[in-house]
Amino acid sequence: MLDSRCLEALAAVIRLGSFERAAGNLGLTQSAVSQRIKRLESQFGEPLLVRSKPVVATAAGDRAFQYILNARLMERDLRVDTGDAAPLPFERVRLALNADSLATWFSDIPALLFRRHNLLVDLIVDDETRTLDILKSGHVLACIGTRADDVQGLKSYRLGALAYYPVATPEFVARFFPAGVTAAALKAAPAVIYGRHDELHHLYLEKHFGLGPGDFPCHVLPSSEGFVVAARQGIAYALCAEPQVRALVTDGALVRICPQGLSRRLILHRRERGPRILDAVAAEILNAAREALQPATARSL
Repeated sequence: MLDSRCLEALAAVIRLGSFERAAGNLGLTQSAVSQRIKRLESQFGEPLLVRSKPVVATAAGDRAFQYILNARLMERDLRVDTGDAAPLPFERVRLALNADSLATWFSDIPALLFRRHNLLVDLIVDDETRTLDILKSGHVLACIGTRADDVQGLKSYRLGALAYYPVATPEFVARFFPAGVTAAALKAAPAVIYGRHDELHHLYLEKHFGLGPGDFPCHVLPSSEGFVVAARQGIAYALCAEPQVRALVTDGALVRICPQGLSRRLILHRRERGPRILDAVAAEILNAAREALQPATARSL
């Protein structure tokens, strides 16, 4: 059986990024913290931490950290059930989601979870096609993405669809698309993509213009907000989530370069069994999605 004191030491080191700070937080010597971590690593049979600056968790250590967070949330349920009148401490809930959701409709949810449920939010941001893998690997309690996989032990909720269309400055359009947006023009116009796992731009160009990943020049900016900045700076056109650029398009700072767009359906997956607070987290996410997202259609990707 895993020693709760060792788990507490592991959580402190991962959260604070340092054996020294963890020791101060726990009221222990640095040597005592190190010994507890070594005892856990002996039980797991593999390293749980990378001794760098800051100290970071290995994949196994990260799964152990999620186990600790989940156990604390279950303990919170038990305290409520037994009528413990002491104020509930802040607990942490880990979620995985895509950058565009975080930059748009999801942005107020951490505040709601903090104010209404006393939760600290720990977000892992990744491509919308990969977040479900993070959940299945045990690193988070819930995720938002595009995959509709039916996975045993998980519950899923259809959230709606997030609309995208390409935007640029009027000057960029005049320079690169003087005769309109065509496949030939797109081969010469700089785009901006999120990274090598970002398939949204490639799907868009393939669907509407028959272009492949290597057929156009591009900047690589792994930031949803960076897409908007690049478009505003006139160094690229960007395929952006509609809520993110709505005001800029209305003001004329950016223009929609062509009528073709696309929408991506978003799905919430969560653990079927777990702490009760997951029900509240799912409800907050569903309410926010209902207000901000479009209904998903057969054309949504």
